[in-house]
Amino acid sequence: MGPWGTGAPDSDFRSLAGEGFGTFLYGTDRHAILQVAFALAKLNDPNPYWVDIRASHDTVEPDDPVGRGWIPNDHLFAVVESDARPLNAEANMALWTVVRSDEPRSRIAEFTDFLRLPRAVQDGISGSRSDHGRPIFVIANADRARSYYPLTAADVRPYIDSMLHAEITPIFAAVGPPGPGRWAFDFVFEVRTQHLPDWRQGSLACERAPPGLRVVSGQVRSIDSIPGIARTA
Repeated sequence: MGPWGTGAPDSDFRSLAGEGFGTFLYGTDRHAILQVAFALAKLNDPNPYWVDIRASHDTVEPDDPVGRGWIPNDHLFAVVESDARPLNAEANMALWTVVRSDEPRSRIAEFTDFLRLPRAVQDGISGSRSDHGRPIFVIANADRARSYYPLTAADVRPYIDSMLHAEITPIFAAVGPPGPGRWAFDFVFEVRTQHLPDWRQGSLACERAPPGLRVVSGQVRSIDSIPGIARTA
C-alpha cells in the first residue's frame, strides 16, 4: 500500500483527537506499542493523560513512558489489573438511587456507562483539562484487563462512548492478538515489529479509520518515516 497523505509526515495523525473518535492500538511488542501510543497521544495533546494497567503494584517497565519519567504525576493513574474491571454493581446502584425517573433514556445510559469505568479512569476524567481541545487518555496495557470486558464490538462501544461523552479522547494500547471488540473503535492500528532488532524499523498499519480523513484503512507506513513517532525513543 502507498504512504499516507502528501503533507508533513506527522500531520496525518493529528486527526485522532477529533470529536467522537476512539483509537485501538495493538501488536506483539509491549515496548513498541507503548512508545507509539505515547507518540500518537503527544501529536494530538502535548500533555496527555496515562492510565497504566499493571500486573502488580510494582510492575513499571524502566523503558516505557512511565519508567522514563515522561508522564507527570498529575497525569498518571496507575491501577492493578484486578482493579481495572468495570464497576457494574456501582453503576446499577446509581441507576436506582441517583438518576431521576424523568431523565431521557439516552442520558441514563450515558451516565451509567460512565460509572462502569474503573475508578482510576473516572477520577482522571473528572479532573482532566487541556489547552488543545479534548484531553487525550492513553489506556496502556489494556490487554491485562481484557478478560473483564465484553468481546463484541456492540458491547465494547458503550465504554468508548462514555469516555467520548465525558469530552476526552481515548487511545487503548494492547498486546496480543486482537478480538472482534476492536471494531468498536474508530481508528484501529497494528504496530508491526516482529523479529526486528529495532521497533522503529517496523511499520504502522491502519486497519480502520473514519471516512474522509488522510488516514485510510489498509494503508501501511514505516515507523521511522514518521518523526513524531520515531523520535520518542
